[in-house]
Amino acid sequence: MTSDFTAAVVPVFLEALDLFDRAEKNKTGPVEVERATLRAAFDRAAAKMRGPRLPEWELASYAIAAMVDEILIVDMPWSGQAWWENHALEVELFGMRRRATEFYDRAEKAAALPVRDASTIFVSAVLVGFRGMLRDRPDPLEKWLGANAQRLQLGFGRGNVIASAPELPGAPPLWGKSKLVWQSLATTVLTAILIVMVWVSLQVIS
Repeated sequence: MTSDFTAAVVPVFLEALDLFDRAEKNKTGPVEVERATLRAAFDRAAAKMRGPRLPEWELASYAIAAMVDEILIVDMPWSGQAWWENHALEVELFGMRRRATEFYDRAEKAAALPVRDASTIFVSAVLVGFRGMLRDRPDPLEKWLGANAQRLQLGFGRGNVIASAPELPGAPPLWGKSKLVWQSLATTVLTAILIVMVWVSLQVIS
C-alpha cells in the first residue's frame, strides 16, 4: 500500500485487532470506553485522508467497521456483545445495517480503483474472519479471496488460508481462542500489506 494510506489506516485496523484480543480474554474496559477509543482511531484516520483520497478511506473504513461489527456481535461471546449489537459501528458511521452484502459490494468498488490500497483492507478483513453473506459457504469464500488476492499479487493459493487456520464450532474458519492465533492473524495482515507495498514500489520503478 502507499505510505500515506498505510500510516492513516493500518493503526485503525490494529486497534480493532487489539479490541478483539481484549474481548477474547475478557479484559475489556467499559464497552462505551472501548467504543470511544476505536471511534477516535477512525476519526484520526479520516482527518489524515481528507481530499482526493477520501473515497478510498470511505471504502476501507466500511470494511473495518463491518469486520468489527460481525466479530463482536456474531462471532465472539464477550461482555459487550449485546450493547454492540444495539450500537453497531456500521449504523453509527454509515447509517445502515446491511454489512453481509454491502461489504462485498464495496469490495468490488475498491477493486475497481486504480490504487489497490482500499482493496487490501477488504482482503485483510476476510483474512481476520469477516464472512457476511459467504458465511458457511466455503467454496464461494475461497473463490472470492483467491480472486482478490490475485489482483493484489498476494500468494494465497486456493484453500491455503482457509483450510490451514484453526476452527471452532460456530466460529468462522480463521477463529481461535489463543494469543498465538491472534498474533498470527495480525502478522498475516501486516505481511500482506508489506507485500503489496513492495509490489507497488516495483511497479513504480519499472
